[in-house]
Amino acid sequence: MKTFRIIILFTTIFSMVFISSCKKDDDTNPNNNAPQYQVKTITIPEAMAQSSDPGAQMAVNYLNMANNLAVYSNMMSPPKSAFVSQLKDGGAEIYTWDVNDGEKNNYSVTLKITETSEYIHWEMIIDGLFEGMQLHNFTFIMAEQYKDGSDNTFTIYDPENPGTVFMKFNWHESDGTFYLTIVVPGDIQVIIIVNADGSGSIEAKEWENGLYMLTYKAQWEASGHCEYWEYDNGEEINHGSW
Repeated sequence: MKTFRIIILFTTIFSMVFISSCKKDDDTNPNNNAPQYQVKTITIPEAMAQSSDPGAQMAVNYLNMANNLAVYSNMMSPPKSAFVSQLKDGGAEIYTWDVNDGEKNNYSVTLKITETSEYIHWEMIIDGLFEGMQLHNFTFIMAEQYKDGSDNTFTIYDPENPGTVFMKFNWHESDGTFYLTIVVPGDIQVIIIVNADGSGSIEAKEWENGLYMLTYKAQWEASGHCEYWEYDNGEEINHGSW
């Protein structure tokens, strides 16, 4: 799990740098009306959030990880001063702006947004010095959202290995139930289901010998009371409830 924790920390730092940088410019471009990537935030039951049980804390960590998608999606919110242009082929809108924040961050951002009657597609490209790494027209984020809510993806790419997926979210809602899958390739896969009444379940799998192996599973009631299981090499090694 060491690599996974580093990835979460790394992307969180990126988002903090990006958002703080963009808020510094108060000028407004009247043509800046970029559509926002819509994200559902999971409400964590109070009994779960306040429990000191290690199994409960693990569930909370995974749900917080899911809720970080809202933070990451803010990275695609251009400052109001961003320059706006139109692509003639395909009708995409292009937003561009600069970020200058310390010695490690001096880069330009290009955000391409294409909208159809069915979906909206975002592509965020970075060029310059980003967290101390020199990037050249690097696609950092690609996201797509269907207007009927049937399918939503959000992919972060690895700046150290351009073209390689860093982390991917895929989610949708159906009849009031929220389904989310998070994948960190070669590290972890998390499947979260939250029902309309606030109850739900989590399955977490870690990459072992070329497969995602189940390591943790939890099911909770709307009240926050929960039962969980932990596994090693497919064998149950711990079981508890709170």
